[in-house]
Amino acid sequence: MAKMTAHFANRLEHEKSPYLKQHASNPVDWYPWSNEAFERAKKEDKPVILSIGYSTCHWCHVMERESFEDVETAKIMNENFVNIKIDREERPELDSLYMKAVQAMTGHAGWPLTVFVTPEAAPFYGGSYFPPDDNYGLPSFKKVLLAVSLAYKKNKKKIASVTSDIDGVLRKGAEVSPIELNEDISDEAFDAGRLFFDPVNGGFGRGTKFPHSMYLKFLLKFHQRTGDEEALLMVKKSLSAMAEGGIYDHVGGGFHRYSVDERWDVPHFEKMLYDNALLSSLYASAYETTGLSFFKDVALDTIEYMLRDMRDESGGFYSAEDADVNGEEGVFYLWTKDEIKTVLRDKHDEFMKYFYLIEDANFGGKSLIRIAHSLKYKDGLPERVKKLKKDLYKAREARKRPDIDRKIITAWNGLAISALASASRIFKDRTLSDEAKRSAEFVMASSRDASGRLLRYYLEGGALTKANLEDYALFALGLLDIFEATGEAEWLEKTGELVSSIKELFYDEARGLFYDTGNDQERLIVRERDLFDNDVPSGNSAAADLFQKYSVATGDAETRRLSEDIVRSIEGLKDEPLSYGNFLSVFEGLIKEPPGAGRLHPPPEPPPIERGEA
Repeated sequence: MAKMTAHFANRLEHEKSPYLKQHASNPVDWYPWSNEAFERAKKEDKPVILSIGYSTCHWCHVMERESFEDVETAKIMNENFVNIKIDREERPELDSLYMKAVQAMTGHAGWPLTVFVTPEAAPFYGGSYFPPDDNYGLPSFKKVLLAVSLAYKKNKKKIASVTSDIDGVLRKGAEVSPIELNEDISDEAFDAGRLFFDPVNGGFGRGTKFPHSMYLKFLLKFHQRTGDEEALLMVKKSLSAMAEGGIYDHVGGGFHRYSVDERWDVPHFEKMLYDNALLSSLYASAYETTGLSFFKDVALDTIEYMLRDMRDESGGFYSAEDADVNGEEGVFYLWTKDEIKTVLRDKHDEFMKYFYLIEDANFGGKSLIRIAHSLKYKDGLPERVKKLKKDLYKAREARKRPDIDRKIITAWNGLAISALASASRIFKDRTLSDEAKRSAEFVMASSRDASGRLLRYYLEGGALTKANLEDYALFALGLLDIFEATGEAEWLEKTGELVSSIKELFYDEARGLFYDTGNDQERLIVRERDLFDNDVPSGNSAAADLFQKYSVATGDAETRRLSEDIVRSIEGLKDEPLSYGNFLSVFEGLIKEPPGAGRLHPPPEPPPIERGEA
């Protein structure tokens, strides 16, 4: 491989996104997403590469080192393609749209996402990580590049056929066949989810495990309404197992992204704001239901991590903390036995009564800390052991920290504000609601344009990209949670203003749909309506949640109806529960707080489908 030796600079050096700036010195002739790039592709009749990732993505770093910094690979890309780099956190609607396209073509997709599109932005081939040489059962990236370039030149008819098929798949997501809302939905979603539950290790599935915090939130609400003890057991087992395992940072607080094993021992080490906001809120709610101090400790330690390590001095929360330091994943979090003995001295044996070290070949001779035995959901760790954890934290702070992506994303700050406000209410700690208000005030002051429209994120003194539905809805939910925690009417008024903006910007009244992008934003090949509750609540489920809670707070009937209409449009609600966890939680709220007659509204007639719009 001919690695980069000279200094290169491409168009990304002028971008605000940290992810795009990471690629500004690649020999690849990168463009940001822009009309300029597609106009060049049309003029030169070249296909376009869309490379989508984010700044703290480990495999994005790997593919950059192996391919995008390689002069030979860059030469193939520059001669045969127009190359566009996209930050999925900056433009989530692009990520969602092209992720669906690759999933439709290949059955799976992830980051880094590599999508080949026509000069009209229509996708015709794609994948995720491609290695520099044939490996992992995948062809080398160079082979893929040359094959795609040849196919585009020689077989335009086949390319047109593929783009037409994918367009049909993407547009189908805009069609709505309303379902009947009744309590059977929750019962069946519970039954479907329990099939994936791991009774030994907690969580869902085998092998790689994600927290599925939103589905666990549904189970907690389901238990609260029905008294079902199995649902509560699933929550307690999962939350305890995660908080005991290596996915949880026992020294500094907070959760890593996911576990690569079923025991929650070996994590993928990046830390995301949205995971920690959702999980701290879930642990607080679990404490409220169970009274178990262990859950309270985890909730407050995770909040402490966010306030201490993920927050700008002005009050906004950063988006993510990298998994890598100097190209080594997880090294910041790993220990040797001797290092722990040196720090704790004569208290070492006391500490190791409660913890043990996970040894894994990927850790390079070091180990990760986890709790040594189940705490049986009781009183958590003794105070003397918590102090020893703080000693280790102080020692760890002398190490080089992972990089932090300092984008202050409006949607994810809304989740953090909700977590703070909810914890303030549950733990009766006014300082937490004060911190929530401080963050909310920062976003309102910094992440709006001159007209008052919300923007997607703030970074380095400014914000540019327009906010999507998820930003408006999740931020508004944060303000509503402040109102519920404090009773201060101004926060309900501010929530109402955002509710009005959501209906104005994102609602298509003729079709009865909320779209992810506003009517004042760029038109893509398909107007996106992503309904899956994946990493964060989808824009639609967040809007449904907001409308339901706002209707309870104000008695507003229209927002209640809109909430029901959104939930009613989710055909897979009871069949794919792990993909619709937040929707199911919203549905539980609709059942718990019925309208005046005590019944759900009747479903509307299905809206007509206009094939020219989506």
